[in-house]
Formats: sequence, C-alpha cells, structure tokens
Amino acid sequence: MNNGLEKFSDLENKVYRTIELFKAVKLQKESLEKEVLKLKSLLDQTQAEGERLKQESIELKKERDLVKGKVETILKNLDSLAT
Repeated sequence: MNNGLEKFSDLENKVYRTIELFKAVKLQKESLEKEVLKLKSLLDQTQAEGERLKQESIELKKERDLVKGKVETILKNLDSLAT
C-alpha cells in the first residue's frame, strides 16, 4: 500500500512541476510577445526615418544639381569676360 502512495506522490510532484514549468513558459511567451511588439514599432519608426532620409537625399541632390548648374553658368560668364 505504501508503494501506491509513493507512486501517487511522485505523480503529484510531477504534475506540480509541470504546472510550474507551464507558468514559466507562459510568462516567457508573454514577455517575448511584448518584445516583438516593441521591435515591430521600432522597425516601423526606422523604416519611416529611412524613407524620410531618402526623400531628403533626393531633394539635396536636386538642390546640388541646381547650384552646380548656376556655378557653371557663372564660370562660363566669367570665362567669356576673360576672352
């Protein structure tokens, strides 16, 4: 009879350990889900910033080309004065 109680006690201990492991895994899962949400938000912000920088780069290149054209025109005019 004592052997039956020992087996039941062992089974009970295993059930409680399983419950504790399940709780730990559940907490870890919730923590990871929160981290995933934070990372998705960070990714969205980074992509938005990347798009903004891309547009700024395009605008700066246009401005550079415009200034370059004006400088070339000025240089041509100065060159024509020297000739």
